[in-house]
Amino acid sequence: MLKKLSHSNFMIPSMVVLAILATSAGFYISLKQSQTKLEQNNIAEGLFWPNPKQLLEFNTTDNNGELFGLKQIEEKWSFIFFGYTNCPDICPITMSVMADTYKRIKNEYKNVQVIFVTVDPERDDTEKLNSYVSFFDSQFIGLNGSPQIKNSLTKQIGVAFYHDDKKGNYLVDHSASIFVIDPKMRLVSKLSPPHNSEEIIKKFKKIKRFIDEKS
Repeated sequence: MLKKLSHSNFMIPSMVVLAILATSAGFYISLKQSQTKLEQNNIAEGLFWPNPKQLLEFNTTDNNGELFGLKQIEEKWSFIFFGYTNCPDICPITMSVMADTYKRIKNEYKNVQVIFVTVDPERDDTEKLNSYVSFFDSQFIGLNGSPQIKNSLTKQIGVAFYHDDKKGNYLVDHSASIFVIDPKMRLVSKLSPPHNSEEIIKKFKKIKRFIDEKS
């Protein structure tokens, strides 16, 4: 006569199976996280992943006096640099590097743009801003440093800058980093100085490939 199987006879194998599944799931998650971290480390220092910051709406005007907001960076790769036209060293050097970078990649990547945001709106009016960015490349975009920008875009990106209350010939302390925004309007990377076009292009291609694969 067959013995009647008790409920406990089924519980032990079931618990073993569940334990194996839980362990396997935990191992898989850990492996994926390790792979993502390894991929990130192999791409570029300063990559904000897996939590890139989604930018929120902001409104300002560009170097042509046109309205400029979140819509103007949608579906584009944007390199954003914060500086000012009277900057004696960091800004012209960085803008020259970006001019060379843009010249070398614009034909291959049609949706790339370079944006210069002034941190000195008191002196950098639209005309001066336009003259400055156009000197480096006619396609470069300049944004004024209106209170809306200070209270929205700069805070969202996490840029700090300071100048004293002196009038006339003063210097402005500001970040020398270049910030990369992807076509989904997310802050995905910060490129720290010193800058050179060769390195920027190499990092950008790796970042773009990585983001495209994750999308």
